[in-house]
Amino acid sequence: MRLDWALLASAAEGPPNGLVYILGAGIDTLWREQYPAPFGGAMVLRLLTTRLETERAHKVEVHCSDEDGGAVLAQPIVLTIPARQVPAEHPHGWDLAAHIVINLNGVAIAHPGFYNFEILVDDQQVRTLPFRAEQTQRSDQ
Repeated sequence: MRLDWALLASAAEGPPNGLVYILGAGIDTLWREQYPAPFGGAMVLRLLTTRLETERAHKVEVHCSDEDGGAVLAQPIVLTIPARQVPAEHPHGWDLAAHIVINLNGVAIAHPGFYNFEILVDDQQVRTLPFRAEQTQRSDQ
């Protein structure tokens, strides 16, 4: 299994039609009036498997750390992609895609600074999604 792409977005949805609908893709900076604050977005992954890999379960793990390497999440986000059957009409030689949308609204960002989401697939680190958190001026001042 390999990661085709990953991004941070304001919102995303992965209905069963095989597409993924993304709003506000490419987040690299959070602007919040005060901290701690929720991340308030989603991570979207597109994973590809060969025919053989499709018939096995796979693990996706997401960690988040601050610029000092401290864990932001009490526990990593861990997802299991179950084994799937390859549709009979699927062209030979084509990989099968799986889109995963991870809601990050519950991820609390403690303070302004630099952060990283680390993505592991089957216990191998495959991507880092860096972002920064900045503080805006309050509008009532």
